[in-house]
Amino acid sequence: MKTLYSLNNNSIAKISHFGDLKSVTRLSEMGMISGAKVRLIKKTPFGGPIQVKINDYYLILRKEDATKIYIVNSDEK
Repeated sequence: MKTLYSLNNNSIAKISHFGDLKSVTRLSEMGMISGAKVRLIKKTPFGGPIQVKINDYYLILRKEDATKIYIVNSDEK
């Protein structure tokens, strides 16, 4: 199954579910919930954080968190 970290820049996907993630509450308060559409804006090199757009605002996520957010229906745009 694909994760949020596996998306390419400027790709859109829908969040399916979360893996073993301790910070689910923190992420859900920021709008990262199942069914939400998210766009990967930028992925930094060498395994650094990613920038995503969700609900008209931008978030920076650690690679550790992004690899535990599973996605469906990725749409390359």
